Amino acid sequence: MPKDCGSSLGRKENIEGGRMNIPQCFDCGEEFSPKRKALGYEYCLECGESHAHEVSEHRKKCTAPLYNKGAYQYVGSMQDARNAGR
Repeated sequence: MPKDCGSSLGRKENIEGGRMNIPQCFDCGEEFSPKRKALGYEYCLECGESHAHEVSEHRKKCTAPLYNKGAYQYVGSMQDARNAGR
């Protein structure tokens, strides 16, 4: 069976112009896995973790009771905030 010309140790690599296409983190510029990029991530693991922590801290502040004696729920837009409790 012939081997894949674009594979190394069983992995397929993206090669453009003879150079492997490795994505770089938007924050620190460090290279990360092409598989992570294929999943839609734009950050390396370390920067992604800190970015996720910032987002979760922001979302903690975006809760309100939507009706009398109701549980707190996430309010994602200004329109939802205006109508909360009505």
